[in-house]
Amino acid sequence: MQIRTITTILVFVCLLSGGSGCGSSPSTTAPDPTAFGQKYKIADNQIPGWTQDLGPDTYWTGTDLVAAGIDGGNVAYDDRGFRQGMFQTLDGPVPQICNLRAMDFGTESNATTMFQYAQKTNSATVSIPPFDASTAAGETVLGGADAFAHFNASYFELYLTGYADPNAAISDATLFLQVLQSDAK
Repeated sequence: MQIRTITTILVFVCLLSGGSGCGSSPSTTAPDPTAFGQKYKIADNQIPGWTQDLGPDTYWTGTDLVAAGIDGGNVAYDDRGFRQGMFQTLDGPVPQICNLRAMDFGTESNATTMFQYAQKTNSATVSIPPFDASTAAGETVLGGADAFAHFNASYFELYLTGYADPNAAISDATLFLQVLQSDAK
């Protein structure tokens, strides 16, 4: 009886404090997609030879994945704590393209869960040096590679296409992930 009362009090205190100091509770800060997008947006030539694609629908920030074109597939993200995101298309040496997705999951635990789901669902078993396999993994595909990673409460997907050698796409994934990891701090 006494243990149940203490547990109830701790839960109540945790709820009153907005979850502060209560494990991996979600952040109570309201999402700001514009600020989040600016934090992770890759600038022209920040990665040498890569620039923002200036075509239509090549940059998006927001809190609604359906509005971003992930209709139906959004459930996997929403169920794991998606809060806001930024999608950017970058052009590399012709014909290389990188579609970058940066997403805020509120907690490191949620971002890790999303990464593990993507890793399993996509059979992403290719290592992306120098990152540990519990942080980043990829898969080679015809003409490129897909990469998945998480740093702190942020989760990332890279879809690299236009490569004759998929291993070169994995090397470029390293460059992108190093910039994103630095921005995640």
